[in-house]
Amino acid sequence: MSLKATLFRVLPERAIDVLRRVERSAAIRRVQRAPALSEERFRLLLQEELGVRKGDVVFFHSSIDRLHLAFPFYRVLGLLLETIGEDGTLLCPTYASPSSSKYLMSGQVFDVRKTPSAMGILTELMRRHRGAVRSVHPTKSVCAIGPAARDLVGSHHLSPYPYDANSPYFRIMAYDAKIIGLGVKTKNLAFVHTVDDALKDAFPVEPYAPTVYDAVCIDERGERVIVKTLSHEASRMDHDIPSFMKRHVPPADAEDLTINGMHFFRVRARTLFDRMCELAPRGTTLYSDTVYRKPASRQPPSPRPAVSGT
Repeated sequence: MSLKATLFRVLPERAIDVLRRVERSAAIRRVQRAPALSEERFRLLLQEELGVRKGDVVFFHSSIDRLHLAFPFYRVLGLLLETIGEDGTLLCPTYASPSSSKYLMSGQVFDVRKTPSAMGILTELMRRHRGAVRSVHPTKSVCAIGPAARDLVGSHHLSPYPYDANSPYFRIMAYDAKIIGLGVKTKNLAFVHTVDDALKDAFPVEPYAPTVYDAVCIDERGERVIVKTLSHEASRMDHDIPSFMKRHVPPADAEDLTINGMHFFRVRARTLFDRMCELAPRGTTLYSDTVYRKPASRQPPSPRPAVSGT
């Protein structure tokens, strides 16, 4: 376990919040000292360094605060949509809260039409876009814009496992999707949990707390829906995704990039999933060894859900 993870485990919540604010402020100051990205340079970055093309299905993670832009931040969403074109589909996380367990325990009602995204201003702009469709999920909601949007987000509420075959995270693989990070590292890559939920009991770690929550949600028609969902056990989320990627995944499948002092990443969803599914039965995951299941409790591998074509 890293020193940072140890501190976050033993310090009171108020002290952890202070550390996070200090860390975030320092990162923003570093970025603001770097050369600013022009709109044209950003467009080229999407196409060349991040490999985004017309017609692509692209899932993005972002932190606008950690980008030094020479143009208005709200243009980023327009540039993403222009780059993939009318035949492409864009997705992003629009979680209601950074903490799934706290949100579920609060008993708040998740309204797919009104509940703001807590994942940054760009994701909130995406949520408010007139063409956006949002998945009915109380903690791991995803927004999508494009011709494949409804297919990707429409079944998210049907399973208690938020990253399994019903989720947008898994379903993007049928479209050979790309995942990119803007101002963030693969530390923010939620897609990695598709492997946990695909292998379930055969996965070396049990990432979820035992409680299955009955969360009240409101769908886009204004109708009440009860969504059953699990929540990650916070004490088991001690992992270093960028280090795991560097050690075990070829750069062609997943790579962190630093450009003008800013962080970006690119990932091929299906090939990363296959690589992680190959490694997990050997005991190689992004989780700390301290949270692995006891050997006697491990189950034989179960078949992986098929990734169907489009």
